[in-house]
Amino acid sequence: MRTRAIGWIPVILLLVLWQVSVKRGWIDTPELPALSDVLSAWRSQLSDGTLTTAIGETLRVMGWGYLAGGAAGFVIGLLMGRFLLVFNLLEPLTELIRPIPLTAIVPLLVLFLGIGDRLKIVAVAIAVFFPIMLNTAAGVRGVSTVARDTGRTFRLSSWREFVEITIPGASGAIFVGLRLAIAIALIITVFSEMTSGNTGLGYFVLLSQQQLDVVNLYVGVLTLAVIGYALNLALTLIERLVRRWAYL
Repeated sequence: MRTRAIGWIPVILLLVLWQVSVKRGWIDTPELPALSDVLSAWRSQLSDGTLTTAIGETLRVMGWGYLAGGAAGFVIGLLMGRFLLVFNLLEPLTELIRPIPLTAIVPLLVLFLGIGDRLKIVAVAIAVFFPIMLNTAAGVRGVSTVARDTGRTFRLSSWREFVEITIPGASGAIFVGLRLAIAIALIITVFSEMTSGNTGLGYFVLLSQQQLDVVNLYVGVLTLAVIGYALNLALTLIERLVRRWAYL
């Protein structure tokens, strides 16, 4: 914990430098308000419910998309990692679709889903599907053959070997995929709110930019940074609980 706390020193120094440089006039530009002004606006937006509503809307859309895409990616990743036939069947299709930028797919989704929550949720689900699927498949395929042979030696059934050896052995890679996907989910949610919505943090940031409200623009960006860090921290804590043996 002491080592992790050290990582906050550069962040604190950067924030202090930001505040001091603006207040002392070292940086005198309307594009960079003082940190104290941003924090004051932050408290105001939270107290009147504007920011709280935007955060709730963003997390709702992101959560549904993350669950849908993550569940599909996890299941298909397990099958691809476990069965060579499934891997060979799906790998070419995966590598054809995966490099396509989501910004190119969204216009096609608009044709089928219209502009609304369905578009945002499906866009997030597509974005998180691939990192979770690929990391899950790689984790399963990377499980030690010695561990699997040991399970066979103890005459474990295929199901018990899968649950007690394969899943725990692949869990490290699976959580890497989950953590990568949560950041991607937040990015795509904000992007979709900017392009096809009138709610959420993405719309909050876009509206602040259009109205030249620089302070609230910083409020939105810093809120996204805090949410991203909190989500990653939550997954890290869950991983420590699930994979306690890896941190002994």
